Amino acid sequence: MKDFIITKYDTLKYLFGALLLCFCLLVFRIKTTHDFFGLFLIWNLFLAFVPLGIAWYLQHKRLHINSVLKYALLVLWLLFLPNAPYVITDLIHLAYSPLNWFIYDGITIAVFALLSLYFGFQSLIEVRKLFKPEIAEARLNIFTAGILILCGFGIYLGRVVRFNSWDLITNPLDVFSTIGHYLINPIENKSVWLFTLGFGIFLNFFFFLFKMWQQNGLLTKSYTS
Repeated sequence: MKDFIITKYDTLKYLFGALLLCFCLLVFRIKTTHDFFGLFLIWNLFLAFVPLGIAWYLQHKRLHINSVLKYALLVLWLLFLPNAPYVITDLIHLAYSPLNWFIYDGITIAVFALLSLYFGFQSLIEVRKLFKPEIAEARLNIFTAGILILCGFGIYLGRVVRFNSWDLITNPLDVFSTIGHYLINPIENKSVWLFTLGFGIFLNFFFFLFKMWQQNGLLTKSYTS
C-alpha cells in the first residue's frame, strides 16, 4: 500500500482536490437550501470509482496475481465501467432543479460527471497497460472502441431500463432476457442501438483525445498509455 501511494502520489493529490471540490459544492447547496438535491451524486461517484480501483489493484498486483483472479476482476471491471460515463446522464435531474439554482446545479453535476469520466478513462488506460506487452496497439484500440460502445449499451440499460450493475447478481434473468430481446429484435428496438452507437462514438472520441493528451504530457507526466 505504501509503495502504491508513493507511485500514485501526484494522481492521488489531484484526485483529493477534485473530490474536495465536489464535496464543497454539494455541502454548500444542502446547507444553503436545506434541500438534499444531488446526494445521489455521491453514490454514483463511488460506483464510477470502482473500475479505477480494480484497475489500480490489478496494476499493483500484476506480478503476484493468478490468471483466474485476474480475469475475474477484469470481468468485474467491465461490468462496473459503464457507471463512470453514466454520471453524464445525471444532467437530466436538472429538470427538478429550482430556477434560481439551475446553473449552480448544472455546474455541480458537470464537475461530478467530469471526475467520473476521468475515473472511467483512467481505468481503461490502466487496463490497456496490462495487455500492452502482449497485444499490438492497433488491436488494443479496436478492443477499446468495442468496450466503449458496450459502455453505451450499459448506460442505456441503466438510465432508460433502470438496471444497475448489481442486477447481474440479484436479478440476472431479467437482465439477460431484456438484452436477448434487444438482440433478437434489432429493428424493433432501433432506438436502443442508436443510443448505444451514439454514446459509444461520443465516448470513443473523448477517450482517444484523453489518451492523446496524456501521451503529449498535457495532463500529468505519471500517465502513459
